[in-house]
Amino acid sequence: MATVEIDGTRPGPAIDGALWGTNLTNLASAAETVEHPLFVGRARAINVRVVRWPGGNNASAYDWKRNEMIRPGRRVPRPEGVDLGRILRFVHEIGAELSITVNFGTMTAQDAADLVEFLNGPPDSEWGRRRAELGFPEPLGVRFFEVGNEENQPHMWAYSWTAESPEKYFFGGEEERRGFYADGPKGDAFKTSGGPNQTYTLRFPPVRDVRAFWAPTQRDAEAGRWEEWLPVATLSGQPPDAKVFELDAERGVLRFGDGVRGAVLPKGVMLVEYTTYGHDGFLAFARAMRAAPSNVPIQIGAAVLPFRDGVPIADPDTMREIFSQMDFYVRHQYDSSLPVRAYGDYNARRQFAADRVDTLKAVYERVASYARSLGLPRAPAVAVTEWNLFLNEDFWHLNRTLGGAVFAAEWFVRVLNAGLEDGLPVWYANQFALGGGNLSLIRSQTNHSVAPMGYVFQGFGSWADSRLLPVAVDGPTARAYDREVPYVTAAAALSPDGRTLRVALVNNAETESVGVALRIEGLSVGERRLWRLAGDSPEAHNERDPQNIALREEPPASPVGEIALPPHSVVFLELAVEASAPRGP
Repeated sequence: MATVEIDGTRPGPAIDGALWGTNLTNLASAAETVEHPLFVGRARAINVRVVRWPGGNNASAYDWKRNEMIRPGRRVPRPEGVDLGRILRFVHEIGAELSITVNFGTMTAQDAADLVEFLNGPPDSEWGRRRAELGFPEPLGVRFFEVGNEENQPHMWAYSWTAESPEKYFFGGEEERRGFYADGPKGDAFKTSGGPNQTYTLRFPPVRDVRAFWAPTQRDAEAGRWEEWLPVATLSGQPPDAKVFELDAERGVLRFGDGVRGAVLPKGVMLVEYTTYGHDGFLAFARAMRAAPSNVPIQIGAAVLPFRDGVPIADPDTMREIFSQMDFYVRHQYDSSLPVRAYGDYNARRQFAADRVDTLKAVYERVASYARSLGLPRAPAVAVTEWNLFLNEDFWHLNRTLGGAVFAAEWFVRVLNAGLEDGLPVWYANQFALGGGNLSLIRSQTNHSVAPMGYVFQGFGSWADSRLLPVAVDGPTARAYDREVPYVTAAAALSPDGRTLRVALVNNAETESVGVALRIEGLSVGERRLWRLAGDSPEAHNERDPQNIALREEPPASPVGEIALPPHSVVFLELAVEASAPRGP
């Protein structure tokens, strides 16, 4: 038996519905997602409140102005993808707001400022007029902009002009696109087509000190059997067999010969190494974006914290400037610090939600402590712009199970309570992702089934603008992997008009049912409605039967204050308030 005590006498802050957000990449098929009636209807039904676009890594290689992906050697149009016009129509249709991952990797601070103006500027501004041409004459009031994505991680060498350098992220500069990182070359590697007058565009102009190497096959390339081709000012006058190319260094364009003026580049593999320079950093992006016209104050987030190995990257005055421009910083949460062998154990996974929220609190306290040492009045808030149960491919399928839903519900409950009890300011969060495969809330590639996790979003759908209430839970605990974790967690909130008490209850036990006794101080409640998300197994899913696991309303079967929680289940309650609590300050 567990007791859940709700203090209705001390309403806390209002809940921002931006906590229940998700991701949708520009690389998704528009026909399968934002233009598919089933996808749109189900996204609306599960109450998605924020959509992060154009995604994560790929955002730093996406030119929103031209709807092109910037790939090694070429630009790739995405006419079938989710471009800016399509995402705007989609969020309007489902009643959500848009959050933006700004292209830090291959575009400029001015491009970011243009995007702010496009979204939020007046209709008579240059970019506001272009927005109006898409059918949105009024400013859209987009609040959240994060600059770049995971720029401190090595895989971002594949997307961004720099990676793994907090100094270059914040201050900009130049980078050597030479040598290799764990997954491949830092330079631009691409296939050559053969034939005269081939043209290739490097990802990160402007460039200097360019060296180009060609190999006939991938095997030759991996063996290091390269043939170097040399840059020249012009192909005009070059011998027919000259292994040269004409370079437009400002635009990063390489043009090869036609067999009359310079040799024809044969079919094969090319690697181009170079220095890229003149890039803007976070500070330049933030200044330019804040200078752009906007109908709402924009909130700008950093993808990286300004520390290297725990040490500030600059002097105190510069750090103050960085923090003054950083409204929030970004965290991504997948998998666990536990050994991978524990991932398949449901009981071990019971501690994932607690571990992750503890991590958020610990990092925030360190950042806040440093901000206080600088004499700053506030610390940056937190945005968890990517999260799911697993990113590890061997366990992806568990994201779309009932166990994944129980984890998500507990994570939301703990984040809400940490905001009230510990002052943890999670401004918004985005599950990854709305459409697609085993990471998705909606199986857009097959039957458009809603994952059990999607019904957790639905259950919290009415909580926006409600005021959090203090909650204390006394109940059974059990050891998970290496810590004691309670079976039952709970959150509560009072509707804006004070007439409805909302309660979320989670039982993360694998096999144990738990009865819950509600104790409500300062509120007299009457009529009760109850919705339950439950199933026979934590690995139950909706892949074959879209209605197998769903949030279902049940008729009252027990007194108002008594709730039965089956194992691995989530319950949402709405209780009519007959006597309102005193309002907090």
